[in-house]
Order: sequence, then C-alpha cells, then structure tokens
Amino acid sequence: MQIWTCASLARGSYRMATQYRYQVLVMLLLGCTVLVHYSYDVRYLLSLRLEKEYEGDTLNDILRASQLTIAPNTTSPLLSAPGEEVLTPSGPMFQRINQNDAWVYSAFFDTYKDKNLIRVFGMQPHALQNSVFCHLGFKHENYTMEGKRTLLQDNHGYRLRVVSYECDLIDDRRPDLVSITWNTSDSPTNSLRVLYPSSLKRNFTVCYAILYNFTNYKQIIQSVEFDRILGAEHFFVYNMSISNTTDALLRHYQRRGLLTVMQWPLPISEIHYQGQVLAINDCVYRNKGVSKYVAIHDTDEIIIPNNHDNWGDLIDQVNKDYDQQKQSPQSHDKLGTYIVESTFFQDRPNASVWSAIKQNYSISDQVERLFENYSLTVFTDLVRLQNAFVGGRQKSIVRPEMVLFPDVHTTITHRPSATDVTVRQSLALVHHQRKYSSSSPTDIVEATSLRFKDKMLPLVNETYFMFFT
Repeated sequence: MQIWTCASLARGSYRMATQYRYQVLVMLLLGCTVLVHYSYDVRYLLSLRLEKEYEGDTLNDILRASQLTIAPNTTSPLLSAPGEEVLTPSGPMFQRINQNDAWVYSAFFDTYKDKNLIRVFGMQPHALQNSVFCHLGFKHENYTMEGKRTLLQDNHGYRLRVVSYECDLIDDRRPDLVSITWNTSDSPTNSLRVLYPSSLKRNFTVCYAILYNFTNYKQIIQSVEFDRILGAEHFFVYNMSISNTTDALLRHYQRRGLLTVMQWPLPISEIHYQGQVLAINDCVYRNKGVSKYVAIHDTDEIIIPNNHDNWGDLIDQVNKDYDQQKQSPQSHDKLGTYIVESTFFQDRPNASVWSAIKQNYSISDQVERLFENYSLTVFTDLVRLQNAFVGGRQKSIVRPEMVLFPDVHTTITHRPSATDVTVRQSLALVHHQRKYSSSSPTDIVEATSLRFKDKMLPLVNETYFMFFT
C-alpha cells in the first residue's frame, strides 16, 4: 500500500494554500486522513477546488470539479475509513421454500377486508399449485395453518411470478416469525421476521427500481437532490449490482439518514425485470403507516409539477379538482394512486434556443458549466417528445394504506373502495431523462425544470463537496 504523509502533501501544496487560504487547508486536513490510510491519486484530489465568485456584492464559495470520478487505483474512504461508522445495508435475503424454485423475501402484518393476516412476498413458478402452509412463531409457542396465494400480474412470459402468500390470523396474538412450506410435515427452510406498521414519520418517500449493473452515480445525485426539493424525505433502493463509486455514494446518503439500501441478491433470473414488482411491493409495505405518500419512479425520472413548488401542493390541487368533479368535499379520501403521465426529455435545444433560455432564466456561463460538470440533464436536455405516455410508462404516487398491490407504472389492485386519478398534464409530468427515439419536427422544448435550479444547485454542490472530500 502506498503511504502519503501530511507533511509532504502540505509542502507540495504550499503555493495553492497561499492562494486559496483557509478553504484549501481544510481540504488538505481531510485529505491527509484519507491519504495516510489509502493509496490515492493526488491529481484527483487536487482536481476539486474552492474558488471565490462575486454575485453582485456577495462573495460565494463555489465548488469546482474538473474530474468527478474516483481514480481507478483507489478505494473510496467512505467505504471503510478508520474510526468512522459505516452503515451496513440491512434487510432480508431471499430464502427458499423447500424446493420448486420458490423464494420468499419479506413478511408484513396486514388487515384486508376486516381480517388480520400475515402477508409474505416472494416469487414462485407460474404453474406451481401446491398447498401453502404457514408456520407462525410466537414467543412461547408456534402453530401451523393452511394459507393461500395470490399471483401478481407481472408474468410477461417468464417462468416465475411475484406472489403474495397470505396467512389469516385466528386471534389477536401477533406472531414474530413466519415460515412457508408446502406440507404441514415439512421442516421450514425459511424464516422471516414479521414487520408491523409504525407511527407516521414523513410525508413523502421515494421507492426506486432495482439498481442492476448500475454505474451512473451522478444520476442518483440528480434524482435524490431534485426529489428533496419537491418534498421527498427518504429514499429506498434495491441493490442487485452496482459500481464501487455508486456503493460509496449510497453509504454517504445512508449516513445522512436519507437512504435505506435493501440488498437484492436475486437467486434466479427467470423473472421479469429482476423482480422489480416484488421490490416495489416490499418498499410500499415497508412504508405503510410510516410515510403518508410513496413516489415510485426510476433514477432517470423526476415527477415535476408545472405550477406548484412541491408534491404536497400538487396533490392538494389534484384533491381539490377531484372533489369538484365528484361534487363532494371528501371524495379525494378514496384516492389511493395519483398517476402522472410521462414523456422523454432526450435532446438539448439548439444554440439559439438555448441562448434565449439562458437569458430568460438568468443562467450564467458559470452555472451552465456546473450543469455540465454535474451531468444535470434535467436542466440541459429540455427537448421532449410531444406525446405523453399514460398507458404503460406513467409513474405514480401512492398512499400505502390504500393500495393492495402497487406496480411499476400504476397500482395493480387497490384496497376496497379505493381508486386512482390521472393527474392532468397541465399540472405535472414525469421528466424521463433518456433517449427514446429520433428527433422529429413535433418535438417541443419545455424548460419547467429550470424553475428549481436555484434551490437545486446548493444541494448538489453540498453533496459533491461532502462526498468527494
């Protein structure tokens, strides 16, 4: 392992310290702690610097980032820095049900149609018809009962499907553990702790899709920080396979109390899209009673209001419109899913249009460079398809207690008396930041996202500064 000393680093950086005064000295002290214990590329460390910028009469510290990738020969200090508590992602792993490639992941206490039950989420072959038996574990005793299954609508031609195993409770006792078998005499090969709803902690939580072979950590920063502006207070990600830099970033957000990472070592591949419907149901049920609303979208999607400043105000407007439509002041109490239409923001405006946008939104050349350095495509890729999708690419905000089986785009099944509403495109739109098709004359430029740039940039600056120093 290559060792660097604080003294040698200070000598080599004297001229820079003189020029930039105390800011660089602080960064050097932080860097010394890292470099004593890790082989680090010094050129990378020095590529981050603080500069002074005058905006009117105000002096601001602006983070410059000329290189924003961890050097190939380094291990991020956020992974195992001495003396620093590193949060290890916790949560269940997939557990097998005896045989037949059937697996369980999580279990929840639930009440459905006035009956208390334990609901176990997992996956099984589509054709499997075995009887289901639930082994419920209490502090001083266990008992076995026959259960039932519900296959969710996500087959897509794959051999395995997401399944909900349901175990009705016969009294008021609350089991601690549950196991699923096919016969009463089978010795269980799985044991899940039953999760119970807790007290309400937040208004909005975001459930991301599964991170599979994921390397674009900048996309996560963009998504998390923009969603925080809109009202998101916590995020769930399901980690199947990610890069080291992405892993370090997730741990960084964990330490800040913003993120929960669920490990997703999928034991078998014969299921649609890495079992994303299973992950979404797990996420929504984990937030039942905890979060008033759950937004479900990918890391390259942002649900952006057109006229409101946050999701709370947007939903209040949708509720008001719905009550007026139904001519009843409490009609919105039945809304379980708010469906938001989606479209692809896939290109940058041409030079003349972009120049006009910069002037209209007071975007300086320096701010534009920050857009580039941080890959904030939500502020640069403003040319979108004219058409919006509501039949298969829309995304949703759900109320966990009102939905039975949520899905990637909308809810599969609501609870009794609950329903959904499609948010008018004039109120909000999902900005899907990726290439979908070739540009056409019908594509339009929409700069709604730029309303949030002044709130967004300080958060992004802070995250990059904290993460990379």
